[in-house]
This record gives sequence, C-alpha cells and structure tokens, in this order.
Amino acid sequence: MSVSPVCPRCGEALVVKPGSTALGWCHLHAAVTPLHHTAVVAHDTISAVTADARVPAWVPDPMPPGWVVTGLAWGGEPGARAIVVACAGPAPLGEPAEAVLVAEEPGTGLGCGYAGLPGVDPGDLIGGPSTTAVRAAGQRAPLWTVPTPSQDRAAFVGEAYGVWLWMVLWPSSAAWLLADDLGLLDLRERVYPDLPLGPPTERLLPGR
Repeated sequence: MSVSPVCPRCGEALVVKPGSTALGWCHLHAAVTPLHHTAVVAHDTISAVTADARVPAWVPDPMPPGWVVTGLAWGGEPGARAIVVACAGPAPLGEPAEAVLVAEEPGTGLGCGYAGLPGVDPGDLIGGPSTTAVRAAGQRAPLWTVPTPSQDRAAFVGEAYGVWLWMVLWPSSAAWLLADDLGLLDLRERVYPDLPLGPPTERLLPGR
C-alpha cells in the first residue's frame, strides 16, 4: 500500500492534482516528481514497481552478511523515473549501518535530498579521478565522493544506464561497503524469492 507522496528533495507532504501522479507541488521546491513509498516492503511490491520502471532498482549482490532490504520508494508512476532501495545491516565492528541506493533521471533531486544538498543534480561535484567504483549489472560504474553538510553520512554518485546512481550511507564509516568490489543487481531483471527483507526504515524520507 502506497503512503501519501512526498517531495523527493525535502520529504515534505505534497499537493497532488487529483488524477495526476506525474507532478506534485512542494511549498519549498515548487513542481516536483512525487515520491511514493510503502509502509512495509514486500516482494510483490518490488515486482509491481519495477515492472515498468524507466530506471534501475539497485540492490547489493550478493547482500553483505546480515543485511536486509528495509524500504522501497519510487518517483512518478506509472513508469518510475526514480527508484530508491534502502538496506540495513551490521558494520564490520557490529554497529548498525544503513544505505540507500538511488537511480534517478536528471533533474529529480532525490539523491541530493538524501545527501543533504540543495540542488537537483551533482553538477560540478563530479570531476577529476573517481573515488571508487561498483559493478552495476556487471558493468564498472565509477563513483565520486560527494561532500555532505552533515558528518553523519557518506555520499557517492556516478552514472549507470544513462541515469544517476547514488549511494548514501549512515554512519559515514559505512563507506566500507564500497571497499570490496561491490556488485549491484537491477531488480528489474530479477527479484529473487529469497531476497532478505527486514523491518521498515525511516531513511526513505529525504532531507533528514
């Protein structure tokens, strides 16, 4: 069941014109793509959202030991133009860690919202040698570190399949996930039945 849509940049409630799911109005950011999410993530919800999505739905593959999917959000429907998959699990020393993986069309502002940045796209934050890389559906995708205004998180951005690929992690030390040739699976290609699911996260609301 979809919860009331929010702004992809700040997480505030939107005014959505009746009968329209493609555009909403935020009192801070004007016209935006509505961000939808479910109260509880389920395999059938993932399948329904990804069936006609225009962007990937990234998840670590394989999942790190003890990690689970804790949330799903999507911007625009039908044919999602942005998808967020949230995950959580233990860090190497046992402390809890969380991550959101975002795929979005340019101009959406979702990744910037999670990173705590004011714009809609990374712009000149990308430049020079990349910091790290992931394997997105088997293809190398360079990522650049994005400076965030809050020290409680780490943010990385790159490009895959012609759209932005963001990873935002809490706490910032959770960036260890990127140290070991992290692979990403596009859930549009395969929602495997044993994909581990966990309790819902509070990280799905950007701007927090």
